[in-house]
Amino acid sequence: MGSTGDRKTSEVVSDFLGASWRATVRLFKSIPSRIIGRIKRTWRSYRDRPPRKDISRVYVVVGYTTRKFVDERYNAERRMMILRRGLLALIFFLLLFIVMDRTLSILNYNELKQMFGFSSWTELLQNDPFSDRKETEQTAPPVQATTTAATAAKTE
Repeated sequence: MGSTGDRKTSEVVSDFLGASWRATVRLFKSIPSRIIGRIKRTWRSYRDRPPRKDISRVYVVVGYTTRKFVDERYNAERRMMILRRGLLALIFFLLLFIVMDRTLSILNYNELKQMFGFSSWTELLQNDPFSDRKETEQTAPPVQATTTAATAAKTE
């Protein structure tokens, strides 16, 4: 399929309008089935409720349990979540370590020294122009002030 630069603007606009029209028609066609589905779900939920004989609420008991059993189950699920997160973090760090190990073993440090022009971090930091510390030795010779008369005499 060609890029949009090869096609005319009118073709692109007509394609867009055609797609919009088809999506709109599909939306309106699906409205009746969505309404019928919602009505059926509501009817089914009312139909499947247990019968009420008085004003109090009716609960359907699925099974009998104790508070101890519920607490144990909650704690077991919590321990499993902690274990999963821990194992996931461990796997991530192991993958990170393996990738770094493989990458660093491929690097040739002599080529990097030659490429960047320094052989150690101390050498790089020693010539750092943005450093806040005061240099004991100056890297450039000091500029001497000369008078215009002295320079004029030298040039003659």
